[in-house]
Amino acid sequence: MNPLTLQKSMLLGMLLSACAPLCAQKNTAYAITGTSKDNISWTVIREIDLSTGKELRTIYEPKNNIAIVDAATGNRLQVNNDGNLIVPEVQNSNSSVVNDLVTAPTETMVAASAFDAKTNRLFFTPMHSNELRYFDFESGTNQVYYVRNNALKSFINTDVDATVITRMCFGADGYGYALTNDGSHLIRFSSGKSTNIVDLGSILDDRKNTSISIQNKCTSWGGDMIADAFGNLYIISMRGNIFKFNPSAMVASFMGQIKNIPQDYLINAAAVDAEGNVIIGSATKSDHYYSVNLSNLQAAPLANQVESVYNASDLASGHFAFEHLVTSKNETTAKASINVYPNPVVNKTISLSFDKMQPGNKTIQLLNAAGTVVFNKNMATNATGNVQVALPANIAKGFYVLKLTSAAGKEQYTKKIIIE
Repeated sequence: MNPLTLQKSMLLGMLLSACAPLCAQKNTAYAITGTSKDNISWTVIREIDLSTGKELRTIYEPKNNIAIVDAATGNRLQVNNDGNLIVPEVQNSNSSVVNDLVTAPTETMVAASAFDAKTNRLFFTPMHSNELRYFDFESGTNQVYYVRNNALKSFINTDVDATVITRMCFGADGYGYALTNDGSHLIRFSSGKSTNIVDLGSILDDRKNTSISIQNKCTSWGGDMIADAFGNLYIISMRGNIFKFNPSAMVASFMGQIKNIPQDYLINAAAVDAEGNVIIGSATKSDHYYSVNLSNLQAAPLANQVESVYNASDLASGHFAFEHLVTSKNETTAKASINVYPNPVVNKTISLSFDKMQPGNKTIQLLNAAGTVVFNKNMATNATGNVQVALPANIAKGFYVLKLTSAAGKEQYTKKIIIE
């Protein structure tokens, strides 16, 4: 099958300009799979169609003759004589951080990957590795980069299984996030000219999580992680339990368990599709991928699925949940503009400034992450001027979408805001 060219499409707008996807309308994801369907050696990376589960192309498989490059120095790494280990052509000066001897790209199998649509890079880490690696699709798929000057895990592994990284995604803030099995280490990394890695620490339970814990091995380990357009991350555990948290707070709230999937369907992979649904897959099951509505956690097999799919240990796409709510429809031009301030909003008061706008009646709305309108106000505006809007005192802190519409109901402006 001929390789498919990744398409550039619409920006997510001002709200997601820092992470505008190159594939906003492309319903595909990258899957970590075995060498064939039903194979559980998670060493092959494929691009798949999230509508059908069909393979579109193979990105990498162990038999590939691929160049391996130190991401920081640009130095090439070469295969050792034994054919298994790889050593650097130039001795690594950071041997105390990352071992000089490294494995082939997916040799110890992979359970975590994340796609950064802004830089068109697919990041991953082998299960028992301390190294972040990535493909830069702008330069093709014939070389892979190793981040060797900055260890992905800066802590001592006291429990090998607990500290394996099995969940990874990119957030709406433009950072990548990797999470250990036990939730004790959320690791943030950047994508760009240099890769900065920071351990943010442990994810804590919301006090309302009375019957389940984010750190419980039986209910909450494994699975995958996805992000929404409001800056939140979602942990989808192997058992289908979903936790939501914001990296700025590090407190996970239990949302519930995915419904309508077989009891023996263990979830290892998850990615958001172009419609905003979450596609889940299993590392051991090749009969179905399921589409999950994040608002009600109802799951259903893919409607247009091929006969069988690749069982996957991980999925990664360039989409965010609820991204359709924050796609900018800003109709202002160089001669007309709207500004909203302060952002974050303090004291429950929003100020809007207009410059050379068409005067008339307008409606301002606030929508929460579920798309529900929580505030609605009609107001008259002049072509130029300022308007202050007082919000209800009981409105909750968090991320919202502010929408401004004309009297005819036409959206003129949207912006993501934070209420503190």
